Amino acid sequence: MRRNFTDTVSRSVADPTVYATAARALLKALESHPRTRLIVIGGAGSLEIEPGLVRADSDELLHESLDRVGLPREYAAAVRGHRDALNVLRTSNRLWTYFSPAEEIAPGRRTGRFRIGGDQPVLDAAGRSRISSEDAAVALIDEAELPRFVQRRFTIGY
Repeated sequence: MRRNFTDTVSRSVADPTVYATAARALLKALESHPRTRLIVIGGAGSLEIEPGLVRADSDELLHESLDRVGLPREYAAAVRGHRDALNVLRTSNRLWTYFSPAEEIAPGRRTGRFRIGGDQPVLDAAGRSRISSEDAAVALIDEAELPRFVQRRFTIGY
């Protein structure tokens, strides 16, 4: 299992420009399909931890976060790649939605009870940004079926 994780991290950081490149290519493809909606699943590193302060913009804050969730520090390149892709989407007039799940996302229980936010993380009573993969999937399907965040990002947490 550890080898698969190491391989995934290596592939994620091999070329961090690929995230923004993919966003531009998808938006270009949507030019001929202006009514088609794009939903992108990104990361929590581009969320504002306070107004104007994005974790992905600070080595110290990003490394602290990666350490806390058990990811190697080189994964910062992928986090910044996702942030860059979001910034590409924000310049577009296409029908896009960017989903930033909580900072801590792992298999767990589907509760159907979570809170939705915009550009700031949703924190639980202990100050943690967390969600189960099952509830993240529910939120994603809910957004696909009933769009509320067109040309915007949203996040979730307990």
